[in-house]
Amino acid sequence: MNCGRYIWQQTRMTDRDRVCLPVPLFHSFGMIVGISSSTVAGSALVLPSEIYNAKKTLHCIEKYQCTAIYGVPTMFVTEMAEKEFESIDRSTMKFGIIAGAAMPPELLRRIVTVFPVPRLYTCCGMTELSSFVSMMHETDPYGKRIRTAGRLFPHFVAKIVEPNTGKVLPWGEKGEIVASGYGRMSEYLKNKEKTDETLRIHQEDWEPGGVGPLGDGKSLRKWMHTGDEGFLDPEVYFVISGRIKDLVIRGGENISPMEIEDRLIKHQAIAQASTVGVPDEKYGEELGAFVEMREGNPRPSDDDLRAFVREKLARFKAPRYFWWLGSDNDKVPSEWPKTTSGKISKPHLCNMVEDLM
Repeated sequence: MNCGRYIWQQTRMTDRDRVCLPVPLFHSFGMIVGISSSTVAGSALVLPSEIYNAKKTLHCIEKYQCTAIYGVPTMFVTEMAEKEFESIDRSTMKFGIIAGAAMPPELLRRIVTVFPVPRLYTCCGMTELSSFVSMMHETDPYGKRIRTAGRLFPHFVAKIVEPNTGKVLPWGEKGEIVASGYGRMSEYLKNKEKTDETLRIHQEDWEPGGVGPLGDGKSLRKWMHTGDEGFLDPEVYFVISGRIKDLVIRGGENISPMEIEDRLIKHQAIAQASTVGVPDEKYGEELGAFVEMREGNPRPSDDDLRAFVREKLARFKAPRYFWWLGSDNDKVPSEWPKTTSGKISKPHLCNMVEDLM
């Protein structure tokens, strides 16, 4: 309910709002964010379907004159790609919440302008932290709203650390986001190994005089290692650059897939992209990109896309391989493989790479 209260304060929800909630209720986004915020505000919830359906979601927005919509990035992209999208009346839309995955700024721009969602709130969090720990505010400037995940909620603490050691990194340097506070879980049920891996005590948080594993102090705090890579900007906004385990290491260079994806979806022919590492004898890993066509545009060649990426990014960041969803290659799916919460499943894409090479 604390999370719901903070969301209510950030969004200025009222009992006159009608929230379209296509995210599943078994996920913290639906259960905690969706239900608790509407409970606090007294707003109505509209559940479009038992299993996510873009067409039903759009029809609910029109039929019930919804004023808000929540979703993960893939849901917004799928809805904007629906043939009926332009004919659906979305004029009652006031705000939206997008979370659940790292979001390329170009995708957020498109949602704000094309959907449109006038006030789009980006957030950072995870189920193990009782959902969100940071969120945008309506008064934040446009540049912050499309490039950051907002500022920390009250009664949470967070820092950017070196993933393996927990050492705090200099301001502005990328590392793992770790957090702690009232919403932090106590453990994974009957899984001590996973709990110890994720919840860690950092040496700098010890106080003298106690008894701890190092014999020099007593633990003050356990930190939740989120697995998210990011940094804090000068105004203390979180900038999420991706998942640490998704980093591609090419010839010793760490490459963030989200940086490549953000560039690719700026191309007029691409609706959505997901970049993965491909085993390579020379470089260790190469870049491969799964891409989805945007309707009404000719398909560019792989060389054209590489040149497009290199216009703004370093030469080595251009993907070597491209796989088009729905192409003649029967090993490439026609739709994105997704997790139960509706996000693109990178592990599934990585597994496909072996068959594609």
